[in-house]
Amino acid sequence: MSYHLHSLLVLPAIGLSRPQTLGFTGRGFSRAAALLMLLAASSAPAANWPQWRGPNGDGISSETNVPVKWSATENVVWKTPLPGDGHSSPVVWQDSVFLTTAMPESKERLLLRIDARTGKILWQRSVVTAAVESMHRENSPASSTPVTDGERVFTSFQNGKRVDLQGYDFTGRQIWSAQPLEFNGEHGYSYTPLLYRDLLILDCRQEGEAALLALDKRTGKVRWRVEPSRHRISHITPLLVNAAGHRQLIVCGSDEIRSVNPDTGKTWWWCRGPSDVAVAGLSYGDGLVFAAAGYPDRTRMAVRVDGRDDVTDTHVAWKSRKQVTYVPSPVYQAGHFYSVLDEGMLCCFDAKTGDTVWEQRLEGRFRSSLVLAGGNIYATNDKGVTTVFRASPKGFESVSVNDLSEFCYTTPAIANGRIYLRTGKHLYCIGKGSLAINK
Repeated sequence: MSYHLHSLLVLPAIGLSRPQTLGFTGRGFSRAAALLMLLAASSAPAANWPQWRGPNGDGISSETNVPVKWSATENVVWKTPLPGDGHSSPVVWQDSVFLTTAMPESKERLLLRIDARTGKILWQRSVVTAAVESMHRENSPASSTPVTDGERVFTSFQNGKRVDLQGYDFTGRQIWSAQPLEFNGEHGYSYTPLLYRDLLILDCRQEGEAALLALDKRTGKVRWRVEPSRHRISHITPLLVNAAGHRQLIVCGSDEIRSVNPDTGKTWWWCRGPSDVAVAGLSYGDGLVFAAAGYPDRTRMAVRVDGRDDVTDTHVAWKSRKQVTYVPSPVYQAGHFYSVLDEGMLCCFDAKTGDTVWEQRLEGRFRSSLVLAGGNIYATNDKGVTTVFRASPKGFESVSVNDLSEFCYTTPAIANGRIYLRTGKHLYCIGKGSLAINK
């Protein structure tokens, strides 16, 4: 992410749950210094969206000038047809958009780089060529979202019976390739990595060779490895937070939530729950991590992150089996977190108690995760209809309903004042400008 002047005021977003302000205290903090901070913050460039669910992996964008109204032609800067099929979401770094796709006929898995200004495909690389694996009917051979650090971009696929991770530079040149695990999962492959410092981290919970891995992002060599106590399929990307005086990498699935030191893999704390099979991503706020799982028991829960060792009996703030999302990930905002259930019920929960503050029925089914920008939350259903509403505990307040009339399972990316949304056949860039349809 390009923070430049902004990095003087906040810690880098990669590796933190939220940017944390530096501890200026005392009367010596002058008006001039405060003005300097304000000027630096106002001149800070817009944030990139380098990984699934954004800069901090929690679905939250710091941008404020984000579109709230569009259609298939209105407020669409460009629209690009995509080759193949896939459920992976786009990631954005400055003028580049990256995403993955699968070609049914050639059996190739591709990485695409797209010009964020024009929507033109700059290059595509064949990352894996293999027979399509057995998978859940709502999965795809290209469901894992790539991740970038601004110099390299990393992919995650199944390659035959192996987990396949690869690194590329921005010209499309392969830097390294690694197949660190054997894979056996009844739902098929869908494991999105994240970046932390010089590590590429992947949590691959499955029936086969399950492990939480940290690879050197420059070479692909395994730096540390942690095996879960149970081998049960789950598909949650870990969440990095800065809490309780240290950085925590929080993972969930196989009936446990676990916090580890991202530098070493050493466990800080763990607890039982929410259930065996988990898909919805984690959220964090108020010193609590929020998790949900869908099988065999649909359960949502919150855990305080300041514990050590087994905190099952001491740090679970609350647990509920009502109004539980299975696939879409929630977002946290100002003491509340917001979740859309797979069947379309939108809920606002009190973070400290887990109690329902309000609920609202939305049309359609949901697989896309919620994203938050400028005080608005974006909820996209499987028919490409995005409901924008205010993040407010006072009640549901609709801002707009926007219909692209296309199949959509993916999560929007927000960068440079624009929204990038992948549908079944196209990548849309939503913002101010005239529509350009790329051939």
